[in-house]
Amino acid sequence: MVHASKAELPRLSAAHWPTGAYRREDLPERVLQFGTGMLLRALCATFVDAANTAGTFSGRSVVIQSTPHGQARALNAQDGLFTLVERGLEHGAPVERTRLIGAISRALIADAEWPAVRDLVARPELQVIVSNVTEAGFRPDAGFPARLTDLLHTRFVRLPDGPPVFVIPTELVDENGPRLAAMVHHLADGREHGTKFREWLRARVRFCSSLVDRITTGMPAAQVRAALEQRLGYSDALLTVTEPHALWAIEADPAELRATFAIDATPDSVIIAPDIGFFRERKLRLLNGAHTATAPLALLAGVRTVREAVEHPRLGTFLRHILFEEIVPATDLPLDAALAFASTVIDRFRNPWLDHEWRVIAANQTAKLRLRVVPSLTGFARKRGAGGITPQGLALGLAAYLQWARSHPAGDTDLPLIERHWRTATTLQGLPGSALADVDLWGVNLAELPGLLDATTHWLVLLERDGVEAALAALPGTLEHAATGRTSS
Repeated sequence: MVHASKAELPRLSAAHWPTGAYRREDLPERVLQFGTGMLLRALCATFVDAANTAGTFSGRSVVIQSTPHGQARALNAQDGLFTLVERGLEHGAPVERTRLIGAISRALIADAEWPAVRDLVARPELQVIVSNVTEAGFRPDAGFPARLTDLLHTRFVRLPDGPPVFVIPTELVDENGPRLAAMVHHLADGREHGTKFREWLRARVRFCSSLVDRITTGMPAAQVRAALEQRLGYSDALLTVTEPHALWAIEADPAELRATFAIDATPDSVIIAPDIGFFRERKLRLLNGAHTATAPLALLAGVRTVREAVEHPRLGTFLRHILFEEIVPATDLPLDAALAFASTVIDRFRNPWLDHEWRVIAANQTAKLRLRVVPSLTGFARKRGAGGITPQGLALGLAAYLQWARSHPAGDTDLPLIERHWRTATTLQGLPGSALADVDLWGVNLAELPGLLDATTHWLVLLERDGVEAALAALPGTLEHAATGRTSS
């Protein structure tokens, strides 16, 4: 049998859209999406596509490229289409699903086509604005809040009596809805008719906090991509490989949002609720917390990916130990729900098709520790510290972070805040006392938590003297925990 070479494959285009699928060209542009990246493709575009297919929603998304390195041209070259490949483990068994996603109508480049973006937001059918501009772009001094304010002001001027607009940020920032609202209201002061504009914002714009949870890792390796494209029969520059698990939790009045944005056709994956605190704590503390606490150890051990760490005889045991014995007990989640989610986390980390690299996870490590791990440290102290129990695994993770920080890793914007403790420490044993007591860095004096300072100091000395393998081998309780089989699928 003769196979067509990759060069002979046609490029994905509207001609590949199935004749029996929904009529893309007939659907209005109802969603404006800031961000052309793979996460929003795997979540927002995929859920809009599923709702269009189910008949609960009828609309398409226009994607805005805000940076010079986005995918607007690739999207337009493929008529807004891309292929979603879900690969991973469900209940321990491998699954693979492939879908062609048609929810995107076109892409616009902000720097070159801003008047067209303004025209779009002034249309009454456009009622939803979604963003994923990363945590770095989600700041008052970044470009996104100013652009969003300009668009909302444009709608205020051109369509003052139009239907309400729902703004749904997906950046991994706590209370991202109110935070974005505060940025926009502050910037409104500099706009024409600022007082009336702010009144209009309060009356016509709903800023909804949201939480997204789906591991996506970029374009697959060349040989994997080539094999997938051969099976598909076309070349796809935006091939999006992701895990089966997906969650988008949106904090809003369910009836009000569904009247405009009824995309919860898959209710286990899209949650619209007045309070999403449960989903936020579950994801940030269990999944992201386990990632963040393990990353420095994995990097010091020379382990490249999350999957390799889970399968590693000592790192895998460490990860399960902190997740089940230290992070779960430190949360206020119902125990059964926390344990069930923690078990799915292990399956997701073991995904044989996703190369989730620790160097990527460790970007902005200091800020991630503050947001994702410090609450577990304080929660553990509140619940079990009085009994003289110290979270030894999380203390080892902290010690590994202090050691790893000396190598000046790129991408950590808070690095100078922790580096100064290395520069001023006169002894190795004195470093944890200085670093953990930095309230400005952590929001709390970690050195005051029962046993944490002594444990972190012990592990740092052991790491420096004997290395990562020896420290992992010395962690008490992990082998016994691994033998219980509690995390087996």
